[in-house]
Amino acid sequence: MKLSTKIILSLTSLAVIFSGCTKETSTPAQVKIDPTLPTPVINGHLADMNAIAFEWQSINDPRVEGIYVYQLDTSKKESKLQRVDSVPSRYATHYTSMHLTPDTRYRYSFSTYTDDDIESNPSTTLKVSTLPVLVSVSFFKSIGNMPRSAKLIWRPHTNLKVKAYKLERQTLEDKEWETIATINGRLSAEYIDVELQDNHVYKYRLRAVTYDNLTSTPSEIAKVVTKPLPMRVKNIKATTNMPKHIELTWDANTHKDFSHYNLYRGNASSSYSYYVKTRKTHFSDTTKKDAQSYYYYVTAVDKDGLESPKQKLPVQGMSLAKPKTPALLEGTVVDNATRLKWQRNDKRAVSYTIVKTTKHSWVDKTIIEITDVKQNQFTDMDILPEIAYEYQIIAVDVNGLTSEPTPAVEISYKAN
Repeated sequence: MKLSTKIILSLTSLAVIFSGCTKETSTPAQVKIDPTLPTPVINGHLADMNAIAFEWQSINDPRVEGIYVYQLDTSKKESKLQRVDSVPSRYATHYTSMHLTPDTRYRYSFSTYTDDDIESNPSTTLKVSTLPVLVSVSFFKSIGNMPRSAKLIWRPHTNLKVKAYKLERQTLEDKEWETIATINGRLSAEYIDVELQDNHVYKYRLRAVTYDNLTSTPSEIAKVVTKPLPMRVKNIKATTNMPKHIELTWDANTHKDFSHYNLYRGNASSSYSYYVKTRKTHFSDTTKKDAQSYYYYVTAVDKDGLESPKQKLPVQGMSLAKPKTPALLEGTVVDNATRLKWQRNDKRAVSYTIVKTTKHSWVDKTIIEITDVKQNQFTDMDILPEIAYEYQIIAVDVNGLTSEPTPAVEISYKAN
């Protein structure tokens, strides 16, 4: 078979035909030449990025043991060709030089050799070059402003030898590019990078990978800025003067993708948990106790589930405390009636309740409440001799909150 210099061969098939040596390939100090030995006649060659394949005419001389391969790498500024390999059979007609540098010029010549290492005259020196590195995809684009992710799309490579793509990423803080994914399949055209930081800049580039694991040049750089978090909720206020509840208010969030607010509540400023979800800018938190204190954070959440930062410090709210207990000053019997006097200890008190306990025996008691007493004194005409009575005073504010009762004062008198 005779081929022109621009031979069309399959490098995949050539790579398995005598591309290694079994004979010492370093160039000896003095080469023994027999001009009667046949010189290889090169039919042609085929270049790839990291390999060059050669074909020569069949050699039938029985004296020939094999073929020596001589090479010169022009990028290394070598002065003459060096023996680099051998093909240990005169019946072979193909050789592939492997592991070459892309886009580099080389020179090759071939000679036959005998069993006692005598060589023929070298063949014509061939000036050949490996192909340039494969160029990456022609179109590579990013889609940003996504929540903690980035979408990369590209046009599939037109070279049928491409089997996959390597995606590389770099942040503004990184000095080196990092390979973050290998996407198999030449026709693949999309990748979504996840678990990224919020409002962060990322740069991406793509390389094509061939079936023989050659990697292309990088594509153009695509930059992505991930979606920022909603703005922190401002001006949160919590009441401390509402009976049995705490009113919370805050400024409205103006984020265009706003979805709702998350309210967090805790019993202490360092311990809190998710409490409620709302779209309003106010919330009423009911408490079971007076003077119940809670700490609150409020965050804004967008439609993608991104949540704003919490406030640096929580806001404290508290339900209204009980009024202060009055001070009972006097409890006496005057003219067969109980006279009580007390001191007002809290300006919030608008009325008083008197708790009257009538002790009929050790186990029989009657308790009544005398409500809406406006003055700081009270006279109870409804008492009998030889009966023990106890009185306690409770302050009541405008909300109906009641103070703790005063200590009980015991009243009784004997019949005349």
